[in-house]
Amino acid sequence: MKLPSARKEDALPEREDSPGGSSFDAMHAAGGAAVHTSIIHALLFAVWVAICAVAPEFIWQGFLQIAGHFSWGTVASTLLVGAIVAFFVEPLMERLRLVRFHIVHQHQTPTRVTVSAFSLAILAVFVHDAIVAFTSGGGVEEQTGNSLVYAISEVFQWSWIPLVVTLAWVYARQSRWIRWAAMLMALASIGLVGPAFDWDAIDVITTAVPCVCVLFGGYYVMRRYPGNAALSHCTSLTAAIAIVWLVLTGVLQALLWLFAVKALRVYTWTEYAIDFRFYLGWVIGLAVAPRPDLLTLNQFHKPPR
Repeated sequence: MKLPSARKEDALPEREDSPGGSSFDAMHAAGGAAVHTSIIHALLFAVWVAICAVAPEFIWQGFLQIAGHFSWGTVASTLLVGAIVAFFVEPLMERLRLVRFHIVHQHQTPTRVTVSAFSLAILAVFVHDAIVAFTSGGGVEEQTGNSLVYAISEVFQWSWIPLVVTLAWVYARQSRWIRWAAMLMALASIGLVGPAFDWDAIDVITTAVPCVCVLFGGYYVMRRYPGNAALSHCTSLTAAIAIVWLVLTGVLQALLWLFAVKALRVYTWTEYAIDFRFYLGWVIGLAVAPRPDLLTLNQFHKPPR
C-alpha cells in the first residue's frame, strides 16, 4: 500500500553510478585529495617563509665577506659569475618554469631587464659567498667543531620560530587538538630556542616578546578572517609589531646610552641590526611566498556529509 506522499516526483533522486563507482564517492575522494594537497602546500608555505627570514642575514654576511677580502680578482669573479647567472642560467630556468621558449617581457626595455637580472645575479653571488664563509669557517670567530654543523645550526636558529609560528597560523581554524598542538609547539619553540643554543638571557627576552606578540596576533587574525586574505592581514600585523618593537627598544637603548646606564642593556647596535634583518626577511617571506588555499585547508576538520 502506497502512502499519498509516496509519488514518483516526490521520491529522492537516486545516485548516478559512474563506471568506477558512485559519483558521490568520486567527489568525496577528489575533495579529500584537495585537502591533503592543501596541507602539503601549507607546510611548504611555512618553509618558504622560514628560509626568507634567514636570507637577509646570509646576504649581509656575504657582503661583509666580500668587503673584508676585497680585491680586483674578487670583483672580476663576482662579475663573471653574475653574468653567467643573469644571461644564461636565469633565462633558461624561466623558460623551463613556463614551458615556453619565447617569452615577451611587456613594458620592459632590454636595458631594464638586463640591469634587473644582473643585480639579482650579484645578490645570488653574495648569498653563495655567505654560505661558503659559514661552511668553510672563514670569518666566524666563535665557531668550534665542524663548520657545516655550525652553519646548519645557525640556519635552524633563524628559521625555526618563523616556521612554527606560520604553521600555528595556517592551522588556526582546524580542530581543537590540531590548532592547540600547533600553538603549544610554537610557544615552546619561542621560549626554548634561545636556551638550547646558549643565547644570553637578554637575547632570549628580546626575541620572545615580539615573537609571542606576532604569534598571538596572527592567530587572532586567522580566527577572525576565514578567507585567503587572512595571511595578508598577518603580513601587515607582523610588519607593524616589528616596527613598533624596534622603535621602542631603539629609543630605550639610546636613552640608556645617553644617561650612561651600563648596568642595563636591551641591544647592542650589532644585535639591533641583526633583528632588523630578521624581521625584514620574515615580512618579505610572508609577502612573496606562494600561499595555500585556506578555504580548502579548513575543510580538513569538517566531517564529510
